[in-house]
Amino acid sequence: MKPKILVLERSADLAEEIREAAAGIDPGVEVVACSRVGAVSDVIAQQGPFAVLFAGPSLASRSGLRRLAALHEDCPATSILLAFSDRPDATLREIVQAGGDDILRLPFDPDDLVMALERALDIGGRRLAGVAPKREPGVIPLPVAPAVPTQARVFTVSSATGGCGKTFMATNMALFLARHTGKRVVLVDLDLQFGEVSTALRLRPNYTIYDALHRDDDDFEFGDHLDEFLVTHEGGFSVLAAPKDPAEADRIGPADVTRILDVLRSHCDYLVVDTPAALTEIVLAAFDVSEHLFALATVDLPSVRNLGVFLQTLDKLRIPSDNISLILNKAERDVGLDIGQITRLFPQGFKAVLPYAREVSRSINMGMPVLASDPTAEVSRKLAACLLDYLPDAERAKANAGLEAPVRTPGRFKLFGRNLHLAAGNAS
Repeated sequence: MKPKILVLERSADLAEEIREAAAGIDPGVEVVACSRVGAVSDVIAQQGPFAVLFAGPSLASRSGLRRLAALHEDCPATSILLAFSDRPDATLREIVQAGGDDILRLPFDPDDLVMALERALDIGGRRLAGVAPKREPGVIPLPVAPAVPTQARVFTVSSATGGCGKTFMATNMALFLARHTGKRVVLVDLDLQFGEVSTALRLRPNYTIYDALHRDDDDFEFGDHLDEFLVTHEGGFSVLAAPKDPAEADRIGPADVTRILDVLRSHCDYLVVDTPAALTEIVLAAFDVSEHLFALATVDLPSVRNLGVFLQTLDKLRIPSDNISLILNKAERDVGLDIGQITRLFPQGFKAVLPYAREVSRSINMGMPVLASDPTAEVSRKLAACLLDYLPDAERAKANAGLEAPVRTPGRFKLFGRNLHLAAGNAS
């Protein structure tokens, strides 16, 4: 079996450099790139075993090193190489615990890189040959969810500015997916300091994400106790609440978030993640496991400017623009900014332009997403039309037929109404 190298780094440039150096050592070496830390378990299970794990500079944080330490502890056979642009923001002990067989500094000296790869391939190959038969050779099991045939689709709602309506978007998306698919949907509140999901839905959870991560039981498995930690909303979806005390947020790291999301992905069909208005390591951990991001902005200059900076940052993180949908929320006329001008600033266009609506405030006070509390309102029709694309084909056709049907007796949870086709950048 030809040896394989797994390159774990957000940027694709590192994998190309490793691929070129490895080809000079042995043309049979295969180099596989993984740009998302949260997806590494899937890559390993599907394409392993790997003799070498090459970790790039995006893991040069304490949380990244802890992740590598977990990999090293659970699969000592795989040789780990670390590449850092600067010295990691961590102690020497944390660097050692990451289990690296060698540390290289960027930019690479070509000869040093080749020597390090040769040595790592030799070490990894020898270790893999000695792996006990009870374990799958070379597979690096993460201390997270058990492997399952399918994983939930993950949608993350984000913004660069507070007050853009992330929680509004996340709660309505969770309800929409649950109502139209009949599948298990979980909404996670990752605004760890000031999460509003429970308040907006009038829920009183007994436990939060903090409690799930800080159980004293040594044999506790979060996946076996989901019903204990998730609170169910009458809209048909479940919620994992943010900590009740903002101080508890300091004790939750990116690796913890990845662990929780990985477990939930293996136990539900759809995962919706509400995030704070920031690009912290916690938020990036959510991005790593997400299939699609929704970036919200409102019709004011700081929000529009920050959306541009936000998108530039996501581009640097190698998050494809095709995986990002822009939502312009709370759109109003005569506020000093023209909506048409705003939409022209973003060539990819807006997936939806949602009007400012009193129905939204009323729905929050009722503890019910607006798609349920007032399904015939303009904001509800536009939002439902926007979300159609994220349904499976059969469910999409049914939901679209419902939107096109005339409204007769709208019930509390009926999402029927006149279809309103959205064009990117349409201003009402």
